[in-house]
Amino acid sequence: MDELNKFYQTVMQDVVAMQSGDEDGDTQEQIFTRICQEMLSEAGETEDCYLAYDERDFGKKGQHKINGYSLSENYENVDLFITLFNNSSEIKSIPKADIDTAVKRITNFFRKAVYNSYAEEVAESSEIFEFAHTLATYSELKENLIRVNAFILTNGEYKGEIPPSQTISGYSIFYRIIDINFLYKISEQSRVPIELDFNNLDGKSYEIPCLAANIDNPDYEAYIAIIPGECLCSLYHNYGARLLEQNVRSFLQFTGKINKGIRKTINDEPHMFLAFNNGIAATADNIELDETHRYIRCRY
Repeated sequence: MDELNKFYQTVMQDVVAMQSGDEDGDTQEQIFTRICQEMLSEAGETEDCYLAYDERDFGKKGQHKINGYSLSENYENVDLFITLFNNSSEIKSIPKADIDTAVKRITNFFRKAVYNSYAEEVAESSEIFEFAHTLATYSELKENLIRVNAFILTNGEYKGEIPPSQTISGYSIFYRIIDINFLYKISEQSRVPIELDFNNLDGKSYEIPCLAANIDNPDYEAYIAIIPGECLCSLYHNYGARLLEQNVRSFLQFTGKINKGIRKTINDEPHMFLAFNNGIAATADNIELDETHRYIRCRY
């Protein structure tokens, strides 16, 4: 038995063991959802997750389903979780049709919730009510929300393409497939490396002029580079807080005076950003430069 299958068997055994001792009567699907949320939190992929199951109108145009959610402290990011779970003794391949259905269901949930119709239908005692009510009515969230991450969790294996992002009510929704391979990687490596190709980043090419620092140090090299704001915005849209996992400012949110000033510059005087701010430090495991000293690829 290879390592991936051993990991799968361990996960399935954990699901069964946790269900037998669960006082809330959660299904194996919800327990697997909780396991995934905990692993993703430890890897810095999400934070402060909640279980909240709801499904409606299966087989109809407006069908929706959600297994859990996470809401960032500054209301800039919302994470939605939908789970495809099968109680099998071996790893099953997940067809694209199942992924497409999951995309439709979780997207329909967000659409219903953000347009206010859904919260009015849900009982206040429901575990999803508070979240749906927040999406529909909380003004601070509507002002600050810039990214919705829809995580499709599965104990199967998916080798197809990632569904393209969508825009719902002006909010961008990005889809991620968290299958058994991804879970195994973050369990063994604590995180999945980010690999960037600036020659082809979301279909666009960016030249990143850089200047090597004159440092006589065998342990690392240093470069000063200027990254276009559009490029940085694209990176953050794709990877979110993973880009800032070791940056203290990502934990301070926008409550401090300095961070509020940074946000004001971005919103009101973007042309002055370089003059007012010193930049961002990034650590890479490896970079490749072309002859003109511009980044081609980096991995960190």
